[in-house]
Amino acid sequence: VNGMRFSFAIQNVFVLTKDGTLGLKLTKQLPADTAYCLKRLVQKGHFIAIATGRAQYDAAHVAKAYGIHSFVADGGNSLTLDGKILKLEPLPLTAAKAVLREFEKQGIPWAAATENEPIMRSKYDSFDISGYTHFEQHYGTDDTIDSIQAVYKIFFDCPAVMPNLHGLPVIPYLGNRLLIEPTHKEKGIFELMKIMGESPENVVVFGDGMNDISMFTKPFFCIAMGNAKKELKARADYITDRNDAGGIVKACSKFGWI
Repeated sequence: VNGMRFSFAIQNVFVLTKDGTLGLKLTKQLPADTAYCLKRLVQKGHFIAIATGRAQYDAAHVAKAYGIHSFVADGGNSLTLDGKILKLEPLPLTAAKAVLREFEKQGIPWAAATENEPIMRSKYDSFDISGYTHFEQHYGTDDTIDSIQAVYKIFFDCPAVMPNLHGLPVIPYLGNRLLIEPTHKEKGIFELMKIMGESPENVVVFGDGMNDISMFTKPFFCIAMGNAKKELKARADYITDRNDAGGIVKACSKFGWI
């Protein structure tokens, strides 16, 4: 991590999700035993990265607080290795704009992240963004959709009738709000391994939420936290304790990684 990977042969690549695996809830607080475990993994010659649905800029901010500088973000659409952005891909623009126009037809308020920055763009000054306190909201005019050059995420309230989403994935966000964002973390991990020249067979993934389920696939060795969703546990090779009860240390000790 942070340049150290070139000084020794990597034994395993550990990919951990953030909010319910590394951190406590939606904070950047890292349990002391987890911090110790990450340090020992690096000392033992392993490589550590994060996989998250969060935007690249947001993932970078939180990962830095954890002392981690490599991550798959944007649900698999962006790659950062040793602090350098290697890939930053938005949603398919034609499909994203088509979805926004569908929302317009049905009168569904929306807000879209159109930059790799904490900014949301919307035509609706009534669209409440209090659930995303790190976002600043900019309002456009009638040409808002036409002038958009990129879309990374789309937030909208759950409608009575779901419009055509033109093949874009949607996941629950907060309360009645839904989120359109990429959901293929596993693709990003495979790409990162190819860039690093590492075998996917050496990848160990830790996860807890439904947005982690795509990376619970072979040939990765998959570990579900004790606080993980039951669907994730059903796919896991091993189920450890909760993230706030030493789950990461327990798994890494059991398999002799630290």
